[in-house]
Amino acid sequence: MSQSITTISIEDNNIRLDRYIRRIFPDLKQSTIEKSLRRRLIEVDDCKAKSSDRVYYGQTITIKYLNYIKNTNSDRKYNQELVNILKDNILYEDKYILAVNKPTGVIVQGGIKAKVSISDLLDRIREGKIFKIVHRLDKDTSGVIIFAHNANVARYLMEEFKEQRVKKTYLALTSGIPSKNKGVIDYPLIKKCISGQEKVVVDKYSPQNATTRFSIIARLEQNVAYVKLQPITGRTHQLRAHLACINCPILGDGKYGGKKAFVNGIANKIHLHSYSLSFKLPSNKKVTIIAPLPENFKKSIEVLYPPS
Repeated sequence: MSQSITTISIEDNNIRLDRYIRRIFPDLKQSTIEKSLRRRLIEVDDCKAKSSDRVYYGQTITIKYLNYIKNTNSDRKYNQELVNILKDNILYEDKYILAVNKPTGVIVQGGIKAKVSISDLLDRIREGKIFKIVHRLDKDTSGVIIFAHNANVARYLMEEFKEQRVKKTYLALTSGIPSKNKGVIDYPLIKKCISGQEKVVVDKYSPQNATTRFSIIARLEQNVAYVKLQPITGRTHQLRAHLACINCPILGDGKYGGKKAFVNGIANKIHLHSYSLSFKLPSNKKVTIIAPLPENFKKSIEVLYPPS
């Protein structure tokens, strides 16, 4: 791990942290500095800091993973491609929110190993605007995701999600067909480290209750079901863990379904799509935002649809 450690001189006393960093590394973009501060790749006296914080004579600035930060800053071609994809997939926009149909394989908010995430580019979708994250989708889940125009709207919407007032509908293909046409999966979940891998598993003693409604849309070839899912709670990997626990893992989800999650002739991608979100805006107007299925998902349905 390469890093840079500097001490604030008397000449730099009482300067903004981001301005000081740019004095040392003038090529770093503001968005890269902000991202690095969020991830604690840049610290002041070994503590988390904000770009607007003032730094003072004698304080120590540590910049970790220096090569990673520089590479992230210079990888502008990939970043612009993702910005263009987000702009092309806008589903809805008003003075409160922006809704996007997130592609599979795109990270909403990344860590050190992430090349770039949507959160790193929220200042580039609309000039002069920096959107706020309200909720997240897994990297391999496609579909509706919403961002707020400002912090007040973000707080309002996060409360709506927390209080389960947002109606969420997902579509999925499962390897295995549920025994009932519709029903409720109501198993508490907990995160555990299994064989060095963090997973969400059913644990009857867990206080993390989790509830998912499901209904079968169609029975397909190779024992695959096309299902509608409505998570009532919003636990991490809830849908993936719940479907795996009824022996119907999501198609392509090897983490939770193992070999059973894969069928012949179908791409090894997780077939889980955030189809719609219904909720009230701060104005009390109710909106429902729908995201079309991605092409790979539609192709799998066509391949697996039984002959008439």
